[in-house]
Amino acid sequence: MASPVLGIDLGTTNCVVAIIKDDKPVLLQDDQGQHLFPSVVTLGEGDNIWMGREAVALGAAVPGRTVYASKRLIGRWYSDNVVQKARNMYPYHIMENPAGGGVLVQLGDNRYTPEEISGMILKAMKDLAAKRFDITPEEAVITVPAYFNHAQREATQRAAGKANLRVLRLLNEPTAAALSLQSEGQSDRVVAVYDFGGGTFDISLIRIQEAVYEVLATDGDTFLGGDDFDGMICDELSNQFEQSTGIKLRNFPLSWHRLRDSAEKTKKELTHSERCALYLPRLVGEDSLATELTRLKLEEMAKPLIERSLKICARTLEAAKMNPSELSDVILVGGQTRMPLLRQMVEEFFGRPASPGIDPDTAVAEGAAREGSMLREGKGALLLDITPITLGINIVGNRLYPLIHRNTKIPVRKDHMFTTHRDAQTTARMVILQGDNPVASENVRLGEIVLSNLQESERFSSKIEVAFEIDANGILHVKGIDQDTGNEKEITIRGSFDEEGKEKAGDLPESETVAPSEPSAPTISGPFRETELIDVLCFLHANQKSGRIEISTKEKEQTGSMIMAAGEITHASLGDHKGKDAFFYVLGMREGYYAFHEGESIAEPREIEEPFDSLIKR
Repeated sequence: MASPVLGIDLGTTNCVVAIIKDDKPVLLQDDQGQHLFPSVVTLGEGDNIWMGREAVALGAAVPGRTVYASKRLIGRWYSDNVVQKARNMYPYHIMENPAGGGVLVQLGDNRYTPEEISGMILKAMKDLAAKRFDITPEEAVITVPAYFNHAQREATQRAAGKANLRVLRLLNEPTAAALSLQSEGQSDRVVAVYDFGGGTFDISLIRIQEAVYEVLATDGDTFLGGDDFDGMICDELSNQFEQSTGIKLRNFPLSWHRLRDSAEKTKKELTHSERCALYLPRLVGEDSLATELTRLKLEEMAKPLIERSLKICARTLEAAKMNPSELSDVILVGGQTRMPLLRQMVEEFFGRPASPGIDPDTAVAEGAAREGSMLREGKGALLLDITPITLGINIVGNRLYPLIHRNTKIPVRKDHMFTTHRDAQTTARMVILQGDNPVASENVRLGEIVLSNLQESERFSSKIEVAFEIDANGILHVKGIDQDTGNEKEITIRGSFDEEGKEKAGDLPESETVAPSEPSAPTISGPFRETELIDVLCFLHANQKSGRIEISTKEKEQTGSMIMAAGEITHASLGDHKGKDAFFYVLGMREGYYAFHEGESIAEPREIEEPFDSLIKR
């Protein structure tokens, strides 16, 4: 008999594992009979690795050798704001991976990547399942936040590989929660899954029609969760301690670990009680902490974070073009949703009570186990998921050209034809970007494809096809093809940082970039540097654009405009400069801002008498 597929909720704070037995979900329990397995790893004496509750207990003595919330680090660059915030929050040492800009966690003399930490946790889950269920697990459905990007998803898959688990599917956590519902006899429902976990927040609107689960819209925040509530309590208590003793607790890792553990317990206690007393004897030396925290004070601190999540909910409803009244159910997932104020605010926002009978701690793992069981039987639910963030490449003028827009259903394939924008350009470098900012350098760089040895020719004559494909696991595959030579390059976006091109977008090279070869390219605007304005003008000329391009410069605090008709500049002005003088003045700007407004050109005197090409070549 084949071993069942594990459904794994790989959480920031805790992991939950389930299987389907006799058509019902069965939860894995640890040696203490608990189904919540702490996502904690501690390096003990002799480099022994401790996991789960043992790691938590040992971590009280060696907080600098204990890592938790590593899910917040997986698949991220060291320079990421999230990583820098984590460095200030957690007592263990987070450092840059010299292999290429990723993250390393130092425990004692050893260093681990976040996916290695997650791999240890997954292996512990696998070994415990083998012991409890008398099976040898080989396959799993692992859940990830809906707002995880492609690097984070790939890193999660690699973590499973380190545990010798084959991933049948990476399943978005809100979708898994919806799969845990019993929907027989209730066709055509639209549910909102509000998932406030230990480290991440997700909201998804899902239409359920029998065995079809269609995600209508999704959004989230990968650094918003219960850990932040714990952090607020720690800050409040440490401030009280500093006021009475003059001691900064963050300078004492062991004391901070005790405080954090007490803060988490206090938060849980205030779910049921109006006030909670705290006493930590000899917290630092002979100084103790004796105080109390009320539910009212906690709610006062927590309200801004809850409101932050509700703003994301409003944005998601707007993206789906829905009103709360059109929802059939609201499902609350994640341990933090047990907080009375949070439940109250969420229910008031959606105008309905949360669905009863949903265990916020186990629903995601149970849904993953159901999907694994159905996949094993060859009849998995049809999941029509979406990509949460826009994907595209950089084009001339430091612009993002979107190929797959956010909230596009996956799996999906999109392609577009591009071209060179400089004479004799023999290299085309397409930087793959993720984000919704029209300025390319403000988005996240996932990788790049470089096509070399292009045929030397005039600009705008080469044809370069770029194709984006997202598979059912949400993994991005990109291919670039030089139509003239047949040369092609392909890349699967991964989160490893030992490859080239794995830094944030930042400055992007203009000399080797491409331009859309069709006039349907998006209207462009944004800051320019050095020669980018020439690239923009070349692009407008090549695509026979008509309209007004407005230019401003911070250096001289001057503004001006150029009028283009069918790609030819007909009029230019900037302050006291007119005609060709204004044109050359604009090209001399080293930094500024431009905005092209497409439309019929405004009738003005033809002050630019020379053809565009001859002007540019000067």
